[in-house]
Amino acid sequence: MDDITLKQFLFTQPNGEAASPTDKEYLRIANRLLRIWHNKALMQDAPDDLKKVVCIGLTGYYQDIISDAGVYRSFTDECKRLYGHRVPFHADADDYIDYELNLADVEFVLWYQLAFNSMSHRFLNPRDPRLLDLAAHFYKVLEDEYDDIPSPHDYTSLFQADIYDAEDTEKLHDLSQWLFWKNWLILPPFQLTFAQIYSGWTEIQHSAASQEEAVKRIEEEKQMAMAQLPSGPLALYMREWLPLILTGKMPSPRKAREKETVEECHPWYTAFINATGGKDMIFIKDYDELNDFFINSLGWKEGEEHLPQLKGHGFFALMVTQRHGLMVAKDIARSIKHPLNPYYDSAHASEFAFNLLSQRGVCPADMLRRLLAEGAIPDARFPETDDTALVTENADFIARVYLQEFYRGDN
Repeated sequence: MDDITLKQFLFTQPNGEAASPTDKEYLRIANRLLRIWHNKALMQDAPDDLKKVVCIGLTGYYQDIISDAGVYRSFTDECKRLYGHRVPFHADADDYIDYELNLADVEFVLWYQLAFNSMSHRFLNPRDPRLLDLAAHFYKVLEDEYDDIPSPHDYTSLFQADIYDAEDTEKLHDLSQWLFWKNWLILPPFQLTFAQIYSGWTEIQHSAASQEEAVKRIEEEKQMAMAQLPSGPLALYMREWLPLILTGKMPSPRKAREKETVEECHPWYTAFINATGGKDMIFIKDYDELNDFFINSLGWKEGEEHLPQLKGHGFFALMVTQRHGLMVAKDIARSIKHPLNPYYDSAHASEFAFNLLSQRGVCPADMLRRLLAEGAIPDARFPETDDTALVTENADFIARVYLQEFYRGDN
């Protein structure tokens, strides 16, 4: 296997133009990891290019904690606030040292880099013994160098910015650009979203009157993506990541919407509640019954097939909220353990329920948050495992990292 080249490594670095002496030191670390992987009979189904990306990502984690830049620290601090433990899929152990090199961190970062840089490894079990064994070998390499390797030069300069100082506006812009588009922690889950929007950028290149216009329009699209889309393992917005990294605190939440009055309720909410005797969630087996509910219960136009794209599907879950009105999800009722759901099927759910947390568009965000809060998806598990507890205990994190804006699209 060829080594990771300096050019490949620099692409991920804050200053990607020229190598500093410390860049070369960390490239050496990345290639040590790569050679260890090559020599171990572990996770060899990963292609060579993926192995290089993963080793660069692990080295990025290493650079971050060596320099205390704050990216991984902000992530673990927020996990502690949200979940009571610092590393997803790991309880806080007595030997875990905050903001230092830890085996649990290496295990998580290895899983994360594999799962979100490769569709073939996307649903890898984070407790896969092969992965944990490989992580132990990587940890030994990083531990051997930990006390002697110099702090990465460009990390130190890039993160010396005051989020409240107007004179640091340019630094903050450069930092946010690097974090959103290249950083080892924040970029990986966004790549699926990026692939979906890239086709739009290709169309801009074809339709623009000049190359200069195309560049300008694509740059505007990039800035819009940064402003409007969450990213990273917790699906945070850049307006959340920056203060969290630089100050250790999440920004104050945006002013909550005033509670809607009954007169301001979505009209479908009132109709739904009236038709169901006060229930805001129901389950329907087939399309004909669904269409009948639309017409005879919600008052939609008679003689039509409403939402015809749902024909051929079944086992619908319907929920209504005052703010968003009606939401309908197809093919998921058998995976939902709910007292009002007669269609729950634990055998089916053991195979399908994980899709609600990991496949975008399967379950509306409001509905998924409600189901998780009520413990209504107890059978979800990573493929080829029986460990439902792992998913139940980490369900919000799993939904955030896999679904991104389809779960946290709340701006």
